[in-house]
Amino acid sequence: MDLPALPDPTAHRLLLGFSGGRDSSALLHRLAALRFERGWSLRAVHVDHGLHPDSTEWAVQACATAAALAVPCSVRRVDVQAHGQGPEAAARRARMAAFAAERQPDEVLVLAQHRDDQLETLLLALLRGRDRGLAGMRPWTVDARGPVWRPLLDVAGATVAAYATRHGLAWIEDPSNRDPHFERNALRHEVLPAIHARFPAAASAMLALAERQAAAQRVLATQAEADLARLSENGHLGLDAAGLRALGPDRGGIALRHWAASQGGRLSSDALQRVFGEWAALPAGRATRHAQGRHWLRQWKGRLWWTPRGSPGLARPGPSAAWDGRAPLDLGAGGRLQLIGAEALPEPLHPRRRDEGDWRLASTGQPARRLSDWLARWRLPPWLRDEVPVLVDEQGTVQAIADLAYAPHFEAWLQARGARLLWQPGPGLG
Repeated sequence: MDLPALPDPTAHRLLLGFSGGRDSSALLHRLAALRFERGWSLRAVHVDHGLHPDSTEWAVQACATAAALAVPCSVRRVDVQAHGQGPEAAARRARMAAFAAERQPDEVLVLAQHRDDQLETLLLALLRGRDRGLAGMRPWTVDARGPVWRPLLDVAGATVAAYATRHGLAWIEDPSNRDPHFERNALRHEVLPAIHARFPAAASAMLALAERQAAAQRVLATQAEADLARLSENGHLGLDAAGLRALGPDRGGIALRHWAASQGGRLSSDALQRVFGEWAALPAGRATRHAQGRHWLRQWKGRLWWTPRGSPGLARPGPSAAWDGRAPLDLGAGGRLQLIGAEALPEPLHPRRRDEGDWRLASTGQPARRLSDWLARWRLPPWLRDEVPVLVDEQGTVQAIADLAYAPHFEAWLQARGARLLWQPGPGLG
C-alpha cells in the first residue's frame, strides 16, 4: 500500500487521528514503517467519545497498538453535545475540536479516509443538496485545524482491508459502524453496494466529477473574494447590500455564501431569498435579521452584517475589577481593549456595561452627553451598542467610552504620550 509524498516537503512531524479501527490501524502501521525512510516523526491521538460502554477500554487498546509500533499515543476525552445536530455530525465536530486542541503548531494532522469514504461524502452532499460537498474531501488542506493530510484518499477500502489482513493487524470493531440508522452506514452497507452492482463505473465517474467540481469551486471562490473586496472597501464595516444585489442573485449569492463560510457559518437558501427579495425594499435605517445557525445575518444602514447569535456579551466585572492597561482587557463577546503607546494607565479604570448606569461624558470641546446620545452620534449598529465598554475611575466618573471618546483630562494624558486605546469588538460584531 503505497503512500504519496507529503505535499509540504518542509513538514516532518505527523499527528495521526487514530480511532483504532481497521483503516487508521493500517495507516498507523504503514506510517510507522516509512517514518525513518522519509524523515518523519510520528505520534497518534485517540479520541474517546464516551458514547459506548467500552470506549475507555478501546482507548487503552488503541494506545497499546501504537506502543507496539513505538509510536507515542495520547487520549482526548470529549463530551459530545448535539446542539441541534445529528449524532454523527456532533461526534465529528467534537472529534475535530479534539484534534485541533492536540495538534502542535508544526504538526500535520493525518486522517485515514480512503476512496470509499470519499464516495460516501459525495453521495451525502448530493442527497443533502450541499453543492460545496460535491467537491469531496481534498488530499491536502490547510484550515483552522492547520494542515490536514489524507494519504489514502485515492486507495480503495478493499486495498486497505487487504493490507490490514496481510500484516495480521488487530483493530477495534465499533458495533455502531454497522447500525443502518446512521446515514453513512446505510450508504456504506446498502446503497453503495447496490450502485456498484448496477453501475460498475459509477465510482470512477463520481470521483472525476468531484475533481471537476473542486476546480470550478476554486474559480468561483477567486471571483467571490474579488467581489467581496469591492463590497467592503473604503474601510466600511459589513457589506454593501446594494452593490451585492447589483451582481444578481447568482453571482451575488455565491459571494454571500463565501462571506458567511469565511466567518464559520453557512447561508441558507431562505436567507438568500430575503437578501435579494423582501430586504431590498426595506427602508435603509430599519434593522432586520435572520437566524443562521449560531449566527445572525443582519441588514442595517444599507449594509449586511454577520454576527454571533445568543452571545453572552461583555463579562460583568465585580466592583473590585480594575484594568491598569499593562495587558489587553478581555471583554468576552465584547472583544478586547488595549492601551497602545504607553506602559500603563495613570490610574486603574473599571470596565462597565451600558446598562450598569446612567453614563455621561463631556469630551474635549463637547458638552456632556448621555451614553445613548454618543452612540447615536457615532451611528454604531444597534446590536453593537450594548457591547461598548465604559471605563470609569474609582469615583465612578466616566473617563472613556471604548476608544471612541475620552474625558478631557484623560485625553490630554494620552496625547502627551502619543498613546491611545484600541477597542476590538468580538468576532463578527464589528
